[in-house]
Amino acid sequence: MALETPAMSQNEKLLYREFRKRINSEAAHAQIKKLEYDLADVKAGLNFLKTACGDANSLGLGGVCVLPCFVRQCSVMLGNERKTSLVACIGAPYGGDVTDIKVKAVKRAVKDGADEAEVTAPTAHVREGNFAYVKREFKKLRSAAKHVSLRIDLECTLLTREEIMRTCSLAADCGVNSLSLSGGNCGEWLTDVKSAVKDRCTIKAEGVATVLEMSSSIDMGATVIGSKNAADVARAILTAADAEDL
Repeated sequence: MALETPAMSQNEKLLYREFRKRINSEAAHAQIKKLEYDLADVKAGLNFLKTACGDANSLGLGGVCVLPCFVRQCSVMLGNERKTSLVACIGAPYGGDVTDIKVKAVKRAVKDGADEAEVTAPTAHVREGNFAYVKREFKKLRSAAKHVSLRIDLECTLLTREEIMRTCSLAADCGVNSLSLSGGNCGEWLTDVKSAVKDRCTIKAEGVATVLEMSSSIDMGATVIGSKNAADVARAILTAADAEDL
């Protein structure tokens, strides 16, 4: 015979409701922490960046990604007690700068207050099959980043599956902390890249616009989500969490 659940008192119901609300809120903020606000756009001026950095801090986003020329200003905007990491995006979109230029840019970004450097892989050399060059560059970038996290960004639309997998494996071998998959078809490579690098690197899915796309990317192996709509996606997550408490 099934046991009956004892009826809860009014006080117990209130406590249970608060418990559910706390659990939902914690889960929502854990998801929001995976979001990075893509602000690496020449149209994102200082006024917009100030508002965006404020939103990122208040919402608890995982990071804000900005052009190297705005790292110092954004570091001030986020403050010393920042809740959001500052990511300098270097060498986008094709990684065409020579290695020495990228190394200097990483060092400058760290000096200006970046918590992480996201550097675009040398796409032309990857396509040429010059993986000796690619490996040397990754090692020099890892050394230049020192104590901050280093992420390598790949323009997946320009590369074959074999080129993507080999570049990701090389990055992991060189001590790169994270990989970013950019381009319209990046989603199809998430599972394969996750399998190739195991747990040696985190994986970022770029170009996510909605909560549904975010959920799908996470299911395929992404642990970081890049979005130009990160603030709106975060608010949608919080709204959904609040609705579950009603």
